[in-house]
Amino acid sequence: MENTATPARRRPFWPHAGHPDARVRRAVAQGLSALSSPPAFSGDARTALLGLMADPDAVVRKTACRVVAEGRDHDPVFADAMAAVLDDTDRLVQLAAVHGLALHDDERCVAAARLLGPPQRGSLEEEGYFDAVWRYEWRRDGRRTFPPVPVSRSGAGNTARFE
Repeated sequence: MENTATPARRRPFWPHAGHPDARVRRAVAQGLSALSSPPAFSGDARTALLGLMADPDAVVRKTACRVVAEGRDHDPVFADAMAAVLDDTDRLVQLAAVHGLALHDDERCVAAARLLGPPQRGSLEEEGYFDAVWRYEWRRDGRRTFPPVPVSRSGAGNTARFE
């Protein structure tokens, strides 16, 4: 017997971006990453994402910055929103914004990365964020080799220096 019932219509989840529980707002930010495959975010999703980038919770702000960074929507409004959180009180939010600006080919990532200083020793997350800046500079400058930045990766005693 064939099922003739129509599938339930999916409701948008971004109206929950203002939910009082930060865990819900984080989930909304993460859920918005699934919408990045179309060319651009819808107006409502864009509004929610921009609001989440200014959320009181640092993890929500960081998550929203990462969604914007890794999304395909490179509207300048997102780069400006990431630049606005470069002076955030949370280092990981700042790093997520720097990462996002680098992925959006925005020059502001270079100066911001320099102000943050080197990655904290042993932090693969920080190294990943800075890696985006180094790759941006590499693309911008047309370098044929990696920038002369010491890179240490945990495991196998690899402390190679790329020059």
